[in-house]
Amino acid sequence: MVPSNLPNVPGAWYIRVLQKPVTSVGLAALCLALDFLIGPYIIFPITFIIPVAVSAWFGRSHYAYSLAIIQPLIRLGFAFDWQPPWSFSISMINTAIRIAVLVFFAYLISRTARQTRELARRVNLLEGILPICSLCKKIRDEHGDWQPVEIYVSNRSEALFSHSLCPGCLKRDYRHVQTVG
Repeated sequence: MVPSNLPNVPGAWYIRVLQKPVTSVGLAALCLALDFLIGPYIIFPITFIIPVAVSAWFGRSHYAYSLAIIQPLIRLGFAFDWQPPWSFSISMINTAIRIAVLVFFAYLISRTARQTRELARRVNLLEGILPICSLCKKIRDEHGDWQPVEIYVSNRSEALFSHSLCPGCLKRDYRHVQTVG
């Protein structure tokens, strides 16, 4: 099972479909079938990037790397059926180039997806209207529980709290205490 990389969005059924490995494998099979039907003279493997990109962005990166290696190797197997006018060694060099390019794209896309998810997580930490008690200043979380501001913010950000008194509260509530300096 592929873990959800994106927040649960109501009505986003296509996200759940794209996260399944069978979607990337199906896209790869479709691209390979089209490539086989077109033949060796029209260079169609550029579409191999589609299942690799979908797998790298929505799924797990090892699926993307697997597709990046398997698709060009299957296309190399087509050379036995097609019998193109160029030598088998040229087909092997082209396969190695395709694998290198697709693995590089899988790496870049999975890295970009990971960074995008991290940035989205950071942006959504303390965004929006917070329901806060006007008396005790506790904040209601998404489960309906009331938490002190310090705990709520600390759990959702990298902020740390230290407590002190501002000059106004010190003067108002502790005027009987002699301040030094």
